[in-house]
Amino acid sequence: MSSKSKFYIINRKILIRSVFFTIIYTVIALSVGFFTSSQVIIFDGIFNLVGLALTYLSIFAMNFIKKRDALNYPHGKETFEPFIAITQYFIILYVCIATIVSSFRVILDGGHVVNTTYGILYGILTSAYSIGVYVYFKILTKNQLTSIGQVELDQWKFGNWVSIGIVVGFGISWIMEQTVLAEYSQYTDPALTIIITLLFGKTAISAIKGCVRELLMAKPSEEIVDSINQILEAVNNSYELSNPVLRLGKVGGKLILELSYVIIKDSKMDSIEMQDRFRKELNKKLDEIPYERWINVTFTGDMKWAEIY
Repeated sequence: MSSKSKFYIINRKILIRSVFFTIIYTVIALSVGFFTSSQVIIFDGIFNLVGLALTYLSIFAMNFIKKRDALNYPHGKETFEPFIAITQYFIILYVCIATIVSSFRVILDGGHVVNTTYGILYGILTSAYSIGVYVYFKILTKNQLTSIGQVELDQWKFGNWVSIGIVVGFGISWIMEQTVLAEYSQYTDPALTIIITLLFGKTAISAIKGCVRELLMAKPSEEIVDSINQILEAVNNSYELSNPVLRLGKVGGKLILELSYVIIKDSKMDSIEMQDRFRKELNKKLDEIPYERWINVTFTGDMKWAEIY
């Protein structure tokens, strides 16, 4: 099985399993939200309902990317990943903005009373549930995530933030109900919704920036760069090669590597056979990196051609 197949099977697996986990979470959230009249819990349920639709969009995107079509997409379809991820994050931002506007209206209307006891119990239960699912997916993927897979994990991470916020916020509200500040406790629910939504909105904006960098084929994370440099150093030493001019980018689940070596005429590398042997060994070593690869290795005797853009 190719590295690409393994990579996408892992990411598709978390998407399919996430559908099942999200359905359970959504039913619980909407049921408790309407029962307790809590805006933040209802928002939690609606957010997961939106997340369910986004997960199906992710599965469609994964299936589209996995099908090879070298004639129409000679460089692969990986740019579709960050594009879809950006679309998903913008939908999430829209939900966040709509929720903030709704929460401000509730505050201006004088707030509302919620059942804090049930809210706290709900927060504890769903926090444990979200953490469990998030950790399970992290272990399952071993950090081998595409842009789309990362959106899915971010949604579960946000679900955990919401749950913890509900416990803290409703705990404060319950304490206020026992004091002279009881009349202000009815503002806790919409205020809590605004705070949590703003936090996730910030995360979504940061993630969008990362996806735009991928669309522009910017340099990947330092962790990936360091891993590749270690592999190159080992292979270069065995062939007595100096460091190449390296261009490195990442788009979705694909790494783009362009290496240009300057060699001396009549050296052992001034041979097609040796150059192909080097490419074969390098490609094998790069199997340690959990991404599909697009590799272009060139050899020249003139630095001008190595540095040309």
